[in-house]
Amino acid sequence: MSDGPYRSLPMPLRWKTAAKCAYLPSFTTREIADALEHAAERDCRAELSAPFVGRVSALVIGPAEPSLFRDAPEAELNTMHRESASPMEAGFIRNAIDALQDGYRGAEALQRATENMVSDRLLAGFRQVEEHMQREASDGRVRMVRSRLEGAHGQVDLAGIAQRVLRMPDAPSRAPVVTHAGLDDGVPL
Repeated sequence: MSDGPYRSLPMPLRWKTAAKCAYLPSFTTREIADALEHAAERDCRAELSAPFVGRVSALVIGPAEPSLFRDAPEAELNTMHRESASPMEAGFIRNAIDALQDGYRGAEALQRATENMVSDRLLAGFRQVEEHMQREASDGRVRMVRSRLEGAHGQVDLAGIAQRVLRMPDAPSRAPVVTHAGLDDGVPL
């Protein structure tokens, strides 16, 4: 008997926990969303260093006094994009450029870019979990996991994760990830 296909998932423990929450019916949608928030935030913090985030933030927010050269931040962001060290860095810069091109400016552009990067990471994690489940579980269980992940995605606080990734002082605190370990843990009655 298997402990569940999430055990052999070739992802970090935080994603295995999120997959376990989606796979087991004893976890609520809110608990799945909390596990997803934890996994996405940890991925972002692991791949985006504080100096890198600070440099992108400075370029996107820009100086207090706008200059004549409005395209200067985009040009420098394009240079950083070509020199990015990881796919997440490249995605963050690409989302920042897109936000600027969509007309967002300052802190609003930075927030939008970060939320989109976090959403991209969540969706990539969903695809990886679903792909693994496809090989390990029945079609009915795969559909159920997909449905539970999609339902939890709507409850994920992208804005809060973005603020924590940007290391903003007023960022909301993250809810702890719930794990069911004993006989008394389980579906609420």
